[in-house]
Amino acid sequence: MLNPCLWLMHEQRAAWPARGKGTSLAQADTAGKERHNKKMLENRTSTTGEGAMTSNILHAAIFLGTTAICHQAVSAGVAFAEEPSAIFSKPIKIFIPDKSDVKTVSESVWHPPAKAEKKSYVCVSFPTMQDPYWIAANYGIVTEAKRLGVQVDILNAGSFSNLSAQVNQLNDCAAKGADAVLVAPISAEGVSSAVSSLKKSGIPVINIIPRIAAADNLMGRSTLDYYQVGIASAKYLRESIGDAAVKVALLPGPAGADWAARTLEGFKVGIADSKIEIVAVKYGDTDKNTQYNLVADTLNAFPDLNWVIGNAVAADAASGAVKAAGLSGKVKIGSTYQTGPVRDGIEKGDIEWALSDNVALMASIGLDMAVKAVDGTLEPGTEVWPVPRKLTKDNAASDAAMAGFAPNGFKPVFSVRP
Repeated sequence: MLNPCLWLMHEQRAAWPARGKGTSLAQADTAGKERHNKKMLENRTSTTGEGAMTSNILHAAIFLGTTAICHQAVSAGVAFAEEPSAIFSKPIKIFIPDKSDVKTVSESVWHPPAKAEKKSYVCVSFPTMQDPYWIAANYGIVTEAKRLGVQVDILNAGSFSNLSAQVNQLNDCAAKGADAVLVAPISAEGVSSAVSSLKKSGIPVINIIPRIAAADNLMGRSTLDYYQVGIASAKYLRESIGDAAVKVALLPGPAGADWAARTLEGFKVGIADSKIEIVAVKYGDTDKNTQYNLVADTLNAFPDLNWVIGNAVAADAASGAVKAAGLSGKVKIGSTYQTGPVRDGIEKGDIEWALSDNVALMASIGLDMAVKAVDGTLEPGTEVWPVPRKLTKDNAASDAAMAGFAPNGFKPVFSVRP
């Protein structure tokens, strides 16, 4: 298995200049790394067009993600679970979407604050806490809140079908006297009125994870447009199959969830002009039992199915459903985002690949934005996306050093008091 850190060292050493008289090894090392980094990022400052995230940007994303993994593993010498605050406090490579066209992105760096300058109470509204993805987001906020020294309450609507509960939560945040509010919306349109009310009350609102397209009432966004997730997932599938004709079932997520619809939209664009046929699209809440039943029903209905591409819970459930149906090796699995169980499935060979959107980082950056908004240092309308990466069997183990997961055994925390 290729060690990505060794690959990175090899690539950087290849760019090093010959060490001449008067040049120290450290100077040659620094110069070589700078030359290599510049070379890797040349012509990767933006991407446009229907295909959105081009191969150049994705190549840069993989490089930047690998750099961060190796920096953490080598310089700190500890696993992610042991020193989480060190990861969240470091400069983070990000994409910044163009304000007029989210299909165009540029690269930049997010600098987390060292500490909150003012006493802050941040209220957070999550759609659910029933799968590892949202537990990782909880972990990112809780860990960053402790590092920054801010008071946080995290509210859980309980399901993607509980929009009214989330709206009530946002109203409760105002009643509790929140200095700032973070919202991961069940529905962008569904929470718009509550978000508008918060703004009118002078409370800055930060959108995290599922993206709210209308930015009028938002102070900032730490998100990822799931259209791009669909595009990238289609790209990964095409890399896996070459020019072969395949039949695919897609399980994007809950019905009515904007991010699920955007994933499907991007995936359809990404498979245009290919021999990939979507034979079924199945929606359902992201609990494992629901997703398992959807996959099992799909396998029964389409005996000639080649691939299941789905949300992380669907991908994890599919590994069991495929085995139970006696279809291991015949039906392959890809995941549109990462969780710990998905990473385990990749390492075992049950899942071919997943997109890592760094959800814990997305959440922690959202809290950074809230703190900066209260401190008066956040530019209104700021939006960032942590650089996504492709996880495969070759790099899934090393990804433990990145903030896309909660540590094993972590339980959701709903209140932080400094």
